[in-house]
Amino acid sequence: MSIYKEDIEEAKERLAAWWDHEIIDRPCISYFLPKSNIPFKGVWDLWYLAKNWDDIEGCLDDFEDKAESLHFRAENIPWLFLNYGPGILASVFGANMTFKSETVWFNRQTPVDEIVPYLESIKLNGNNKWYNRLLKVTEYAAKRAGNNYSISVTDLGGVLDILSSFLGPTNIILTMKRNPSIIDKCRSIILEKLLKVYNELQSIIEKYQDGCNCWLPVWCPKRWYPIQSDFSAMLSPKFFKRFALPDIIEQAESLDYAIYHLDGPGQIVHLDDLLKEPSITGIQWVPGAGEEPAESEKWFPLYKKIQNAGKNIIADNPLDAEGCVTQLYKKFDPKGLFMILVYLSDIQAKYYLPDFLGGNYGEGEYRQFKREYRKRIKNRK
Repeated sequence: MSIYKEDIEEAKERLAAWWDHEIIDRPCISYFLPKSNIPFKGVWDLWYLAKNWDDIEGCLDDFEDKAESLHFRAENIPWLFLNYGPGILASVFGANMTFKSETVWFNRQTPVDEIVPYLESIKLNGNNKWYNRLLKVTEYAAKRAGNNYSISVTDLGGVLDILSSFLGPTNIILTMKRNPSIIDKCRSIILEKLLKVYNELQSIIEKYQDGCNCWLPVWCPKRWYPIQSDFSAMLSPKFFKRFALPDIIEQAESLDYAIYHLDGPGQIVHLDDLLKEPSITGIQWVPGAGEEPAESEKWFPLYKKIQNAGKNIIADNPLDAEGCVTQLYKKFDPKGLFMILVYLSDIQAKYYLPDFLGGNYGEGEYRQFKREYRKRIKNRK
């Protein structure tokens, strides 16, 4: 039992089925809704730790205070992401970390001819400040949260994304062409430590709570991770297969389940190769800034291709409830489909939610629906 969600066990049962591409009684969906009986306190600071590296106590205080005024509905498992920015493993390798413009940047310019010995020199031991920081904050958070809310493994990053923090994109691509063995050695070092850190962090979490969660909040009874390689948007299909896909596969095969974070149209060219891999459970599609939203017909062929391959889909549109994104549950097979949404009121939720939760799919005139909804509530009283 969770103090933030009464039906947490039922939600976990549905999610366990979702991971296996099955449905128990209805499709899965996740949404936040402010409570109507107490003042809304806002959303917890998602960047708290990125700004206050060691104040894990304050981070949890902030979450617990704000979570009291929120409903975690349907398959929304109360969740706290220990967020140091996308690719914190770069800091474990010694990169400088800078919080700026609501994100985190990692950088340590390193000459190509020095990168391999430098990466090899990094040890995961008591002298590594960031490695020990991640272990410490994860232990504190998981122990304090217990069964009340899920603690997420931090965002370790993708192999080539981490390497880019040291060499930069141009040097990486030039070295892929001129001296690929250097890139191969770097990839091997980074992946080995990435898998080790992930296993250690998740093992800590498992001492205090069941299941696994990540920066992409989809609870799982077994180990999973959202695998990413944002750098792949700059790679040709040939270079993707040569330098990115092998690490993606090895990481996926080390897990019970894996979702690939397909970020923006620049990565669509790699989708066919990803869908062929049995170790990849599903795809999270992120249209990206300036692109059509997730519910746009422009992406329908992409959704169809993913579903035809038997993969799960996470459609990225968490804040745009008014985009009627939930209509995708009608237009595609709802089995394996998952969305994370935010609604501002009960009326808004009822209007936009799918019919399997008593919603209206955003169909009809909103003002008329609002009037009728209020009339029904009044008559019940």
